[in-house]
Amino acid sequence: MRGKKLLSLTVALSLITAGLAGCARNPAEDTYEEIPTPGMPALEWNAPDGDSLTEAEGLWTLYLPAKNGLNLVAQHVPSVPGILRAEKMEAICRELLSYPANNQVDSLGGETELTLYGTNPVEFSGGVVTVNLGSSALGLSYRAFYTLSLALASTLCEIENVRCVNVLVAGRSVGMDTTGSLAMGSLIAHPGENLPVLWEQLEAKRSPVGKDAADTPLTSYMTLYYPLENGQGISCENRTLTFQGQTPQQMAAAILDNLSHGAMYLTGVPDLPDLAGMLTYAPLASDLADGGRMITLNFREGAEQEWEEAGVDPACMAAAICYSMTTFIPGMAGVAIRIGDRPLTTVNSEIFGAVPVLGGLFRRENFEAFLMGRTTVYFAREGLLTPVEKSVDRELADSPREQLEALIDGPGARERADGMEPTLPELVGEDDILGIAQNGDVLLVNLSESFRAEIQSWGRERETLLCYSMVNTLCENTGARRVCFFFEGEQVEYIAGVIYWAGVFYENSGMCEESFG
Repeated sequence: MRGKKLLSLTVALSLITAGLAGCARNPAEDTYEEIPTPGMPALEWNAPDGDSLTEAEGLWTLYLPAKNGLNLVAQHVPSVPGILRAEKMEAICRELLSYPANNQVDSLGGETELTLYGTNPVEFSGGVVTVNLGSSALGLSYRAFYTLSLALASTLCEIENVRCVNVLVAGRSVGMDTTGSLAMGSLIAHPGENLPVLWEQLEAKRSPVGKDAADTPLTSYMTLYYPLENGQGISCENRTLTFQGQTPQQMAAAILDNLSHGAMYLTGVPDLPDLAGMLTYAPLASDLADGGRMITLNFREGAEQEWEEAGVDPACMAAAICYSMTTFIPGMAGVAIRIGDRPLTTVNSEIFGAVPVLGGLFRRENFEAFLMGRTTVYFAREGLLTPVEKSVDRELADSPREQLEALIDGPGARERADGMEPTLPELVGEDDILGIAQNGDVLLVNLSESFRAEIQSWGRERETLLCYSMVNTLCENTGARRVCFFFEGEQVEYIAGVIYWAGVFYENSGMCEESFG
């Protein structure tokens, strides 16, 4: 099989030379100046000094309820160019919440002024957006709140890489019935669909009057948060779960059980121990003085050590449990964790520091820094490129600089065990990225002279993988179609002798493992 891959790679490399502005060449080894260069037109861009985004102005699409209440209708507002995705999402939410009624649509709040809540009201990780609304949203009827949530989901899912949306109020999930038991779960886009029908489908999940919520099963699409390897934080994925009943205790037990089974497609997650099996008592739900709820989890003595032995950072484990439960279980303000006979009152993370817990109750805001973004980078394996998801600052996940820095960091221990190798020289560092600017569909990347020298020392054999690992990484995550490289502000024709670096490069999927089966 490996022989087939190498043969296929040889064919692929022979095709790289055709049709690209930046392309593989095979000049004589002794001198490059005698090699005729491709007839490229003069570049219309200058090398960037520092980072900037010059995205063209456009329109954002907002979805609001039609005047007849039957469906969501698209409205358009001018976009704010030159901002990263985190700022964009928050700006779009504010536009949607304040959008006035007109002859086509109603406003979402009616007479209620809708606001965002907290210092980080819009979170994005793993394709999931969580919007935290101010407490005024509780003044809406259940049906109006559900319509508001559908409008947020349909609007935000217009943004690239957004799969679904969670909606909280003041850090808590909202129960969609009078008992506060029915969880809304994660929402996908529903533009154009019949709103009364969607509402009836949600209502049908409610526990019938006079029937115990514990006896009413619930199937819901929800977000599970997982601890990442090496204490790097938490990230998430979505799945559909079935709960035996709609009490907080039943939901908490099912969430722990499903976390223990591990992530289905999220990478960089250690194998988790049997969390439900480590409980000495069933989860206990209780009311708080402020009207919210808390869930208490009693783990057996030595649970933290067992987590560590399994390669799980206890602070990240607590963060994952807290985020999973408060995002889904209605009214859940936080989680209290007991180990043996003692309450867990603080957790320590080498990366995020100590997390003190006021009154022994872990709340979402205690772990906001733990929630990481994900970006795709391309490492090498057996002479081909393979995509790998890496954890990055969630507010900078679509930053070209953040993506190149993740590539510079190289594969982690588990990825190296899977045969992956770095594509950039070890001595290349973050300071060697002098500037990155986006101009339309082109990313302009200005690298240092030291970076150029390291490429030369890396050698001819690895230059092609080095180049296209950067190109594919940047095109994968930014929406750019082309990449143009500069070194100390100037374009360079040849470095190690294989790649012609002047001009522009397109993403090269033909060098990836998937292309060869």
